Amino acid sequence: MVYPTDTVYGIGCNAFDTSAVEMIVSVKQREQKKPLIILVRDKEMLQQMVRDIGTDTDDLINRFWPGPLTIVFKARSSINKLLTVNTGTIAVRQSSHPFIEYLFKTFEYPLVSTSANISNETPASSIDELNPAIVNKVDLIIDGGRINKTPSTVVDATSRKIKYIREGKIKKNTIERFLHDRDKSI
Repeated sequence: MVYPTDTVYGIGCNAFDTSAVEMIVSVKQREQKKPLIILVRDKEMLQQMVRDIGTDTDDLINRFWPGPLTIVFKARSSINKLLTVNTGTIAVRQSSHPFIEYLFKTFEYPLVSTSANISNETPASSIDELNPAIVNKVDLIIDGGRINKTPSTVVDATSRKIKYIREGKIKKNTIERFLHDRDKSI
């Protein structure tokens, strides 16, 4: 399905449904070596996907989730290799968009959440901007109106020090200031 998030329109499916994940990779014409982002309902669902959550990462989750912060974790060995592309890591976030919050009231699985565009094209901020190749291949499109085009910030939390992969909606200095202020108060 195509659906709105708090950043851009996403294309997604049950993260545990291998054939649906394969279809998304095919529809997006995505390189098989690029991992997919996963949306989770809450920390409990996150813990089903990742090996551990460090203190810094837990503090980032408590401060910036739900919201536009994607965090790369070490994945559990049981996670589908299509999601991790054999990196042993998985990128996860909790969206603050009302539709995603509503969906997770009944949807019991982590949700693949990659931008609803052909790879290397501009992500869609409205249904009208969707590529027909995507529109014709999905089972469902949820129209959430026009949304912001700023992608999520992506940080890597797989080592002791947080590494910045992509600066998006949450600025790097905002995260650094939060971690610094937190350290001063400890």
